[in-house]
Formats: sequence, structure tokens, C-alpha cells
Amino acid sequence: MWKKIYLLTAALVLSACSEQQSNDAFLTLGDQAFSQSAWSEADESTRGTMVDSFLKEYSVTGMKSETLIDLLGEPTGYHEYDHDLAYFIGGNVQSQYGEGYLLVFFIKDGIVDEYRTFPAID
Repeated sequence: MWKKIYLLTAALVLSACSEQQSNDAFLTLGDQAFSQSAWSEADESTRGTMVDSFLKEYSVTGMKSETLIDLLGEPTGYHEYDHDLAYFIGGNVQSQYGEGYLLVFFIKDGIVDEYRTFPAID
């Protein structure tokens, strides 16, 4: 019993740490405050500067995909599956998806399960 509790606690701590570390990487793109209106009018580079603020303001993991689309608009990129939402954001990087980073929100049963950039932000 104690072993299960220990393993569950360890998994929760590690998942919280890994999410925070990945969020901190977005600061390398900039620290502009997120707003829906600014995002909708921004180019990819400016959107990149707002991602850190957006992720701090909204708890996207567990969010309905419709809510995410309401906040960020229709996806501007494509990943492997149509149900995953992908947005190009700034950065001087080239990948198989195009110029800039591809911010992908992985959707499971209509809910954001996780998010990542391609390529990963160092």
C-alpha cells in the first residue's frame, strides 16, 4: 500500500516539475502579455512572445479543445492528426513543419492531454 502511495506521489511531483520546466522554455521566445485580441492580430513571431503568459494564465491541460480554439482561434498548423490543435509560433528555427516552432496541443476525447513544441525549445 505504501509503495503505491509513494509511486503515485513521485509521479505527480515529476509531472509537475517537467511541465514547469517546459513552460520556462517559452520565456526564451519573449514575455509579452497574452490577450485574445492581441493574439488574433499578431504574426507568428509575436504570438511566440505571448505563449509563456498564456500558459501561466490558463491551465490548458484538461481544457476542452473548443475552449482552446475560442482563446487562440483556428489552428494555423498541422501535426500528425486532425484532432490535435497546432499553431505556428515565432522563433528562428526550421523544422519539418515549416519555419518557426509548431506548438501542438494533443487532444484526447475532446480534452487537451498535453502540449509540446516541435522542435523542442532548448
